Amino acid sequence: MTRKSLFLVPFYFLITGFSLTPMSHVIELDANQKQAQFLLDNPTDEPMAVEISLRERRQKEDGTEDTPVTKVLAAFPPQLIIPPEEKRTVRVQWLGEKPKGELAFRVVAEQLPLQVDGKKKKGSGIKMLLKYVAALYVNPGDTEANIQVVDVIPGEQLQVVVENKGNRHRLLTGAVLTLTDGKEKIQLKGDAVKGLAGENVLAGSRRVFRIPAQAKVTKDFKGTLKVD
Repeated sequence: MTRKSLFLVPFYFLITGFSLTPMSHVIELDANQKQAQFLLDNPTDEPMAVEISLRERRQKEDGTEDTPVTKVLAAFPPQLIIPPEEKRTVRVQWLGEKPKGELAFRVVAEQLPLQVDGKKKKGSGIKMLLKYVAALYVNPGDTEANIQVVDVIPGEQLQVVVENKGNRHRLLTGAVLTLTDGKEKIQLKGDAVKGLAGENVLAGSRRVFRIPAQAKVTKDFKGTLKVD
């Protein structure tokens, strides 16, 4: 069997897999929540083995993430076999102390090769092992995002450096970027902020976005960002 990310395959694929819901969840500690539940659905006519791993999210400026394994969450069960055409629930439990701000994690559900009677189940073609990566936030309550534009760098593309100085993540939906040098004011939205709009900035993280260049913008321009 091969991972889904491999493409150089001389045969056709058999895509049979499970689904994971929801793809984003929040544990609200101030509402006395200590856990989140995720549903795994196997719609196929074969049993399916799935492994759950829990990882911390450390967001980089380009939006990629370091995801080390975390010890403040636990999955029950961490591995399971889902019978054909059945569903199973996985419970993710918060084990840590109450944090000062929102913490972000990944819940990874990965299909494993399944052996039946000591042998891998045979089949024609090549099966793709599916992998789902969901978002999980642990929120202590009384948190708020604070999105600020800390730099604007003109060039072949306009670089907009955004920092979330708050303690809760924020999606940049409906983004409107206002640029000014004290004399001229430029407002950008829609396609003009493509590459920024809809992106996620985690609490305490800095992101560098590249959007279409603006000929009038110089290094003297400052920016503010409004989101829905």
